Formats: sequence, structure tokens, C-alpha cells
Amino acid sequence: MNERCSVIIITLNEERNIKNLLSDLCLQTHKNFEVIVVDSDSTDGTTAAASEFSGKLDLSVIAMNERGASLGRNTGAKNARFERLIFLDADDRIKPDFLEKSLAALQKSGLWVAGGQIWGGENLMTRLGIGIFNLGMLVTQYFSPTCTGACIFSTKTVHEHIGGFDTRIKLCEDCDYVNRASKTFRFRMLAVKFRFNARRLEQDGLFKMGALYLRANVRRFFFGELLNDEIKYPFAHYREKQ
Repeated sequence: MNERCSVIIITLNEERNIKNLLSDLCLQTHKNFEVIVVDSDSTDGTTAAASEFSGKLDLSVIAMNERGASLGRNTGAKNARFERLIFLDADDRIKPDFLEKSLAALQKSGLWVAGGQIWGGENLMTRLGIGIFNLGMLVTQYFSPTCTGACIFSTKTVHEHIGGFDTRIKLCEDCDYVNRASKTFRFRMLAVKFRFNARRLEQDGLFKMGALYLRANVRRFFFGELLNDEIKYPFAHYREKQ
């Protein structure tokens, strides 16, 4: 397995976390990949922290003057050199065999677009919440796919075919992406996991965040995507809680 891939990481004030993920990428057993860090106008030292890895990784750091998760991912995809795209969040953590196992699973299944499962949580309630979220993604993959933007596997072909992430959507833009992709390309959740930073659950509360996403996805299912910011959820609103 020597498939080349582009790992795209979006950041906004992630100086404390980006070093951890880039360190994980340095340890990957699969070596044939590039890393594109797309920063959404951070006010801390995120871009400088990422640039420290230039000699260790095939790395590009793109500093945008605007903010937005979808805009960042689209910018990364536009600048990617390879067909296979892997979208990660800056606060993810991955094991050394993450890329190797992911690419092998994608090749074996013939999938062009897929999602990764979550692991992590420091306490029982957080682990329970993550387990429920994983279950929801596994169930909905067959009829109305949902996933987390913290780990999406795609290709330039898929990305360009569907027009990338919809920059009008602030909440569930990741679900919209895989849902639109699934209309043409088969989507499935892979049996590969990444470590999820539970700060969002810890700050917002498990039940509050669960209710938010349940309400958002029920609304999406019956009335369509949240194109007009009907349910507000600012990009990286939790950053001050790091």
C-alpha cells in the first residue's frame, strides 16, 4: 500500500493542539502523504507552531484572511496535490497506523468517500456520549449519512463533483457534504478511529450538545440543510476554553 494522499487540517487558534497532531503524523507508518494546514486568521501562534514541522513533513501552511470551516477545507482541497483527501481537525489525535489502516480499508472497500469513528473521553459520561454519536453515524450511513468533519475521507473527484463544502452552512456542513456525495458515490463509515478532543462536550455539556445535534439533524431530515444559520453554532467558539 503506497497510495499518496493529502491530509488537510483546518485551524483557528489551535497553537496548543496542532503540534500534537503534526507529531502524530510524523510517526505514521505510511509515509507517502502531504499535509496542508489551512488557518482561519488565528490570533495566536498557530501558523508558527505548524511551520516548525516543515523539515519533518511534506507540509504547506496556508494563512487565510477569512474564517470558516468549510472555506478552510475547500481551500485545502484546492491546493492538494494528490487525489485522496483526508480532512482532519487540529485537535484530533491519531495512532501511528492510522493512515496505513485507513487507506487499506478504503482500497479494500472501493470507497471514494467515507467517515471515521471516534474514540476517547476521560470519563464514563463522555465515553457514553461518544458511543451514542458513533452509533448514530453507523445507523444513518445507509439512508441519510451523517459524520463528523473531524475525520472525513474523500477524493478530489468527489470534492469537485459536489462543489466542495457548502460555505453557507455553519452547523452540520460535514453531514451535508457526505450526504450530497452519497447521492453519486457509495458512502460508509470505516472501522478506523481517531481520538476526539472532548472539550466541546465538556464546555457545552453532553446533554446540551446532544440535543443541539439531534435538533439540527431532525430539522435537516425534514426541512433540508441549515443554509441560513437557523441554529447558531460559531466555528471554534470553544477556543478560549482550551
